[in-house]
Amino acid sequence: MAGKKAFVPDQALQQAMDLFWERGYEGASVEDILTSTGLGRGSLYATFGDKHALYLAALDRYGGGALEQMRAFLDQPGSPRAVLEELFRYSVDALAGDPAHRGCLLVNAHVELAPHDPDVFARVQAAYRAAEEIFFALLVRAQAAGELAEESDPRQFARFFLGTLVSIRVLARAKAERVVLEDVVNTALLVVR
Repeated sequence: MAGKKAFVPDQALQQAMDLFWERGYEGASVEDILTSTGLGRGSLYATFGDKHALYLAALDRYGGGALEQMRAFLDQPGSPRAVLEELFRYSVDALAGDPAHRGCLLVNAHVELAPHDPDVFARVQAAYRAAEEIFFALLVRAQAAGELAEESDPRQFARFFLGTLVSIRVLARAKAERVVLEDVVNTALLVVR
């Protein structure tokens, strides 16, 4: 009869995700992961596979949660512009409120590993496409409500707002002050009325 696991895999994954988020893939050794999660080497490999597989699982967990938070804004009442503004305010609050200045795990992965790791690249691009679709849905609604000019292309503006979101996450990782993030967002929001 197989032994019962003495740890909660979901909790260990969360702890590993936090470590990768703070230190990056290269900055987190297997020893760091074992210390952070409290796992033994055998448990780590038996449950998650190698370090790379654990990192991909952490990206999946983070990306799923981040996109779920963004999708929740689609259900909010009010003008689409107000919802878009609230989405960005929520992001700024989360980024500026993080004393570790971790930025965004997906954006960090994009910079650190995606250029030479096809698995990371695929996950980051899938998350970006999903975020773009959320912005697109909001902007189609904004156009229908007269908050985005009729001649504007909602797809083009969705990509612009995705770029804005990525930008503030990079700036947050670089320890930009809250006012910088707010200025970027306030300027971007000028395209909707």
